[in-house]
Amino acid sequence: TVEPIDEIAVGTQVSGIVDRLYVDYNTTVKKGQLLAELDKSTLKARLLQTKASLASAENEQTYQKQNLDRVKKLYDSGMSSEIDLETATYKYNNAKASVDRLLSELEQAEVNLSYASIYSPINGVVLARNVEEGQTVAASFNTPTLFTIAADLTKMQVEADVDEADIGQVETGQRVYFTVDAYPTDTFPGTVTQIRLQPVTTQNVVTYTVIID
Repeated sequence: TVEPIDEIAVGTQVSGIVDRLYVDYNTTVKKGQLLAELDKSTLKARLLQTKASLASAENEQTYQKQNLDRVKKLYDSGMSSEIDLETATYKYNNAKASVDRLLSELEQAEVNLSYASIYSPINGVVLARNVEEGQTVAASFNTPTLFTIAADLTKMQVEADVDEADIGQVETGQRVYFTVDAYPTDTFPGTVTQIRLQPVTTQNVVTYTVIID
């Protein structure tokens, strides 16, 4: 098979409904170009909910800090017990931990919202588009592939299956000539760049993969 040297699968790290697609098969794309967007309504709602919870937790932290300061003053003047001081300290520490937890959740909610916009990681050409607008993608167990992008179709490689009886005669750096059905009268030159050591067995036939540049 003749295939691109660099081929990247572009996926999504969040689940949702594909809201918009901006590219199609054979579209030339630039690094950082917006390829698709997932529906952001649920992610935005989660972000607003987390912000509201954080504001409430910060308010509680401020109150517990003021209460702790009051109890400390009373304790220092002998008007409050050690148990009151420990209780106030405990409540303040809990309030502070809640703020820290919600700050982390807010950061994650913002990251998840940013993941709803899918950008191209490289300059290249879209070889495959695996989704349609309105389709639901689930990233719960694995990362769904939305697009396959080839970096440069002017640089290709041949992946050849060489029989085990012949592989001993193949060496890295050897010159190779091959033909393709699309151009039956042309012969193309290449060079062996890699002989993969893992054998492939198909219907009791053992072959080795050889990469030709």
